[in-house]
Amino acid sequence: MRKTNTDISSISFVFVVALIAIFTMNLTSCGKSDKDKAAPEMTVTIAQAKSETVPLYLDYVGTLQSIESVDINARVEGFLVERAFKDGADVKQGDLLFVIDPRPFEAALIAAEAQLAEDMASLSYAREQVSRYKPLVEKDYITRDAYDEYLTQATEARAIVEADRANVVQAELNLSYCTMYAPFDGRIGRRLVDIGNLVGAGGEATLLATIVQLDPIYVYFNVAERDIPEILKQQNTKPLTFSIVLPDESKHPQDGTIDFVDNQVDVTTGTITLRGIVPNTSKTVIPGQYVKVQLLLEQQPNTIVVPSQAIGEQQGDTYVYVVGEDNKVEFRNVTAGGTYGELRIVEKGLTSGENVIVNGLQKVKPGITVKTETQAEAEAEAKKEAAASPKPTGTKDK
Repeated sequence: MRKTNTDISSISFVFVVALIAIFTMNLTSCGKSDKDKAAPEMTVTIAQAKSETVPLYLDYVGTLQSIESVDINARVEGFLVERAFKDGADVKQGDLLFVIDPRPFEAALIAAEAQLAEDMASLSYAREQVSRYKPLVEKDYITRDAYDEYLTQATEARAIVEADRANVVQAELNLSYCTMYAPFDGRIGRRLVDIGNLVGAGGEATLLATIVQLDPIYVYFNVAERDIPEILKQQNTKPLTFSIVLPDESKHPQDGTIDFVDNQVDVTTGTITLRGIVPNTSKTVIPGQYVKVQLLLEQQPNTIVVPSQAIGEQQGDTYVYVVGEDNKVEFRNVTAGGTYGELRIVEKGLTSGENVIVNGLQKVKPGITVKTETQAEAEAEAKKEAAASPKPTGTKDK
């Protein structure tokens, strides 16, 4: 039997309709199954906003400077014969540092003392002559001119003795200059002259080394003019204290105290210079270092703080995600202040006791429902997973 074109068209039409029906049924069933599957809730780590008493700091850049710094100079001419320290060593007040050959100066002192003794004998003889001839001139046994000559000789002898005494003192000083000692506790730099060299030639002082005091130490910093009234107000009520932070962000273990405020503002910079004194028993800071000075003004009570990672930033604004009692997420703009350790101050927009999300802020959306866990719970879970995960084992090449 031969099929006509009409029969073929009818069969094709029925086939197409059947395909469309099957495709539609599949789409319907898929849609129902997607709706039936509930989206899993996201787990977030939360922390509670707390009200604490927080120190209020002002931050400045400061420079450390030694309280005392002395150049050790050769004050007499001679050959350097001894160096009694290691370069860069800590020294105590009175420690021997350098010795210049003392023998020429010892000889000079002996000669000066001998000259003094000789001239004192001459002075004694001159005085005896005056005593001997005084009664004779009173009785006109000798002329007044002869007696005056003895008086003049005695006066000259006394002047010579005084000059000799000065020479002895100078000789003693020169001899004492041959040995150089540390004037205070501190750290000495490297030697600038080696043993055997002539120093102090021609009466010119020769720099041998430099010693600086390290404990305590000064820090100088400049304060903006707008901060001066508050600083002076606080200083009039109590000593101002501060801490210093090193370039590696570590904090110096000992706090300092302001001991000097300059008496005028620098009109070119609009700042005033302050100086603080910092204990440095560990000697972990040295003169010339730049540090951050955190000047403590007051203790600020009832300050809201949250972990720093809970604060998000968007186009210059700061925000947090708050988790309510129904575990729904709320986006909230806040006014964030400075840092307090690992915490961030919230000046406006948050109250004590509210829970904020501290991780994955980019994945969170307002209005969603989440599961929550505390930071302690999150850390415990992470440790548990790490312990349960298989440890990699090495393979041996064959």
